[in-house]
Amino acid sequence: MIISLGFIRSSSQVLIKDLDWRQNSLQSRLIDVTDLPDQNLQALFVDDNEHFSSLISVLEKEKAFYPILEAKEENLNYSAFEDMPAQQFKDLYLKITNRWTLHQNFNSIENLYKITNHFRELWRKDRITFFEEFWYWCKRNIGSTDLTILFNDIVQTEEKDENNEKKDRPKLTQSLLTGTKKANFHTGGAKEKELMQNYLEKFHEVFEVTEFNSSLGQFVATAQIERSPMILMARTAQLNQLQRTLMASIFNGLQV
Repeated sequence: MIISLGFIRSSSQVLIKDLDWRQNSLQSRLIDVTDLPDQNLQALFVDDNEHFSSLISVLEKEKAFYPILEAKEENLNYSAFEDMPAQQFKDLYLKITNRWTLHQNFNSIENLYKITNHFRELWRKDRITFFEEFWYWCKRNIGSTDLTILFNDIVQTEEKDENNEKKDRPKLTQSLLTGTKKANFHTGGAKEKELMQNYLEKFHEVFEVTEFNSSLGQFVATAQIERSPMILMARTAQLNQLQRTLMASIFNGLQV
């Protein structure tokens, strides 16, 4: 798992520090501000109102994906961020992420009925949009650096019948919605089919966390909506009881 935090150096440059979670090692790189949309950041610091004002159009779009913070609120400046050792960097990340995800969790709880009804309607009418929106909701609420949702899908395949005539027939397959900052749909293959089979016995529960390893940052959960199974796989540093309960509540609400 790679954790990336950024600090705006000037109106044209951003310093990004990447932490290898398992190796506890840091690397730094300077990027152009125009490349921010391509970065999978977990937080971005601003230490100059002038820089913030000149970049407000860019930052307004970015704040949907991660917190944008005034450095002074964390008693931080550019030099301190640049020279920050790995453990201090990790502690800072955990502090920020806990605060960010807690805000997302409370917001979801306050709007749980509305969110559940919205997802239920999408599930019935527009599965593609459902998975797209649900992917973003899950990622924000568990604070993951990346997320994959594996689910069963039906595709139309052309086969010949007993009269040697070509006809479209439905075929069960697996699809994935996967990504870091943004997600894309992919058609699964033998590996994804086997993965679904391996977790077959886990689908008796509406939602169940089957694996969470904080040292590796690995999270796996199984879920189902109206007997349609899915597997959620993510990289995240922490997973608390509030997050588990919130996700279970959403899936329970989608069964009605």
